[in-house]
Amino acid sequence: MRKRLLGLCLLTLCGTIAITFLLPQAASAQPLPLKPNLQPFPPFNLMLTPDSTGGREIRFSTRSWNKGLGPLELVAEQGDSSGQKVYQRVYYDDGTSQDSFVGTFVWHPAHNHFHFGGYALYYLEPISAPGGSPKSGNKTTFCVMDTNSVDTSLEGAPSIAVYDTCGSAVQGMSVGWADTYGYTLAGQSVNFTGNPSGDYCLTIRIDPNERLLETDDSDNVASSLLRVDVERSTITVLSASGCTPIGGDVVVAGITPNSGKVGTTVPVVITGSGFTPGMGVSFDGGSGPSPSVSSVVVAPDGTIHANVTVKKGKPGRDPVWDLRVGSGLLFGGFTVKP
Repeated sequence: MRKRLLGLCLLTLCGTIAITFLLPQAASAQPLPLKPNLQPFPPFNLMLTPDSTGGREIRFSTRSWNKGLGPLELVAEQGDSSGQKVYQRVYYDDGTSQDSFVGTFVWHPAHNHFHFGGYALYYLEPISAPGGSPKSGNKTTFCVMDTNSVDTSLEGAPSIAVYDTCGSAVQGMSVGWADTYGYTLAGQSVNFTGNPSGDYCLTIRIDPNERLLETDDSDNVASSLLRVDVERSTITVLSASGCTPIGGDVVVAGITPNSGKVGTTVPVVITGSGFTPGMGVSFDGGSGPSPSVSSVVVAPDGTIHANVTVKKGKPGRDPVWDLRVGSGLLFGGFTVKP
């Protein structure tokens, strides 16, 4: 009888232990913040144009989009002509939201509406442009809104624009949507006055002060490698995915003399770096008979000594030729004179 009772107790105990392990543990799930994630596209619609002071500037269009978990929503307090305090409203997956101070709305007289201050920064850096200097634009204000759909298959992306007006109280960018600023708008430029032809890196940085709350701040930059030709007022995009120099380690700084008359042979000295024996030297980019190069010698000081023969014949409409040494290029390096 005692053995039978002990067996029943053991069965009861085992059942209790099994039940204990099968019971689910209580979980205190935290609501998930649905933050935006802003990313710029490379600059497009690039052009080299005169500016209002008689200098030159590079104008371009900018497009940034939201590929995050939730919208970028900016909510402003009542303000005055000096500006309005702006808060970023981040929504949570439980339907709640939280506001954080991120900057100001300012009145933009050229656009006739309110802009969010310091939304983007543009800057230009010479990559292979001897004598060129970096140029930075001011932190650019944006009226943030849905102008273009990019990927409405993302979770939480609306099929139509939600932030479709440039509001003085609320602005924003939906998931999967972009805000585009055309090259004709004020602020869509970088000063180029005084810089020579060459290769430059143009960079767009969104939220440069990192005031906005995002899922990822590391992808707020887009850079393009540009070849700017001042003589022809042209810009060529060499790479829209970064700014690794096309010319490698070869830099062509100058050629002396930098011109020659039709039917003559001119001894020249080419300065720069990265020159090696056997490296090709040629001219391209102009029109008419191309000058030819002979007797190329790399001197002990690293310069190139050569003869340039300007062929007989009438010069073309564009008598200015680019000098190429290996993979390096000097824009407008040599001019053919009649």
